[in-house]
Amino acid sequence: MKPELRCVYGLVLLAALAIGGLVTSPADAAPRKKAKGDDRPNILFIMTDQHFAEAMSCVDPRWISTPGMDSLAARGVRFPNTYVNHPVCLPQRYTMLTGRLPCTRRQADADNKPTISLGNQARSAGYDTAYFGKWHIQDSTFEREDAKNTGFPVNAGGNDPALTTRAIDFLSKRDPKRSKKPLFLVMSLNNPHDICQWGRAKAGYTDGIKMKNGEVNINPPLKDCPPLPDNYAISADEAEAVAARRKGSKRGKPNAQKMAMDFTDNDWRQYRWAYNRCIELADEQISRMLKALDTHGYADNTVVIYTSDHGDGDAAHRWHQKSILYEESVRVPLMICLPDGKRQGETDPRLISIGIDLMATVSDIAGAKMPEGPYYGISALPFVKDADSTAPTHQYVVSEAEVRGKKGGNYDGRSVRTERFKYHAWDRGENREQLFDMLSDPGETNNLAKDPAFAEQMALHRSMLNDWLDRTDDTYKGPRE
Repeated sequence: MKPELRCVYGLVLLAALAIGGLVTSPADAAPRKKAKGDDRPNILFIMTDQHFAEAMSCVDPRWISTPGMDSLAARGVRFPNTYVNHPVCLPQRYTMLTGRLPCTRRQADADNKPTISLGNQARSAGYDTAYFGKWHIQDSTFEREDAKNTGFPVNAGGNDPALTTRAIDFLSKRDPKRSKKPLFLVMSLNNPHDICQWGRAKAGYTDGIKMKNGEVNINPPLKDCPPLPDNYAISADEAEAVAARRKGSKRGKPNAQKMAMDFTDNDWRQYRWAYNRCIELADEQISRMLKALDTHGYADNTVVIYTSDHGDGDAAHRWHQKSILYEESVRVPLMICLPDGKRQGETDPRLISIGIDLMATVSDIAGAKMPEGPYYGISALPFVKDADSTAPTHQYVVSEAEVRGKKGGNYDGRSVRTERFKYHAWDRGENREQLFDMLSDPGETNNLAKDPAFAEQMALHRSMLNDWLDRTDDTYKGPRE
């Protein structure tokens, strides 16, 4: 990077840090119990598993119908530039529950020291808490049964229809007007994750393959199937890390990526159809829950947050499931609805890092101080309230990825997303860097990393990644250029 650019970037970065600090805490109100006349809102946090940001009918209604999700987009603010911290269930769910970076989870597990959970953060603010649905968090200190550390004394699983019924029954037995505390309730749906099972079944594996949350046709008529995406082709300069993951592994269940290598174009079109059906099954349960808020007197004083733990390849780059740094895996929906929100039906282009930002946002809604750090999340609440808010926001967001190679260990990767560009960096292998212009190339098909015209952008994004590594506890050991 040229010295003058480095200087300008440094001044911008220092200004941002001076505003936000390493920890951007919510309002400094002390945690408080709900007293008579306390009008703090209830919070309903709905999370699905494996939902790509674009796969909703409020974004594109041609091949999918999601009236529940669409109603949330109409009632609140949709953040289309929302990125996960890690595109795999276990590490991302750890981050969403703790506000800590995914790469720290193994050390936290080894230390066996309690980490403040989202549930306990809400409880410290005087909220009742309950959790219904998929848990799947990789940290022994947050086993579902350990209510003290999870912060969820009510914590029940089940398939999607069953967990939704349990959550609705819970609401029906709790009068929001007579309760002494507001409620923080998590509804964690399994779908559209069943697309993994569909992929295995489509590839011919039937032993133990079951779609537990609703059946989806394995051979839908092609006339009903979406076309292939514009970024369907595999790039000639694809990162070695992605190619290694594509080849799959012989361990465990039949590897979905490896099986998909044999999919025909028509198979991929049917895959896209099935993925939409899995999303619609999840949407049915969301609609049931939103109706229950009205039925049981919660709707007028409940903030609803909807997101997903990661996305799905959806045939882009001939990829399905997650694990890598392409948009379809790392970008997810986010809608936040305030009961008296002024920004109804609006979209906000700000960058959101949903794993680390969730703790800050829920704390802000609840009026709780963030725990002692380090935390790097920023509350999205000011932007839900006011499009012109000058509250601190992310200048860039970072996603982690870890891909297992068949030989020679894992590939460790990071992406840096800025307003216009997205940079991928892997710690080893061929083609380990990519740079994409997300304005002209949202499908990430034209790698600009070696184009001299974009050398300054490459230097800037490398510098941002280095800044992130310097000021956080990120464990990435890739080359620092």
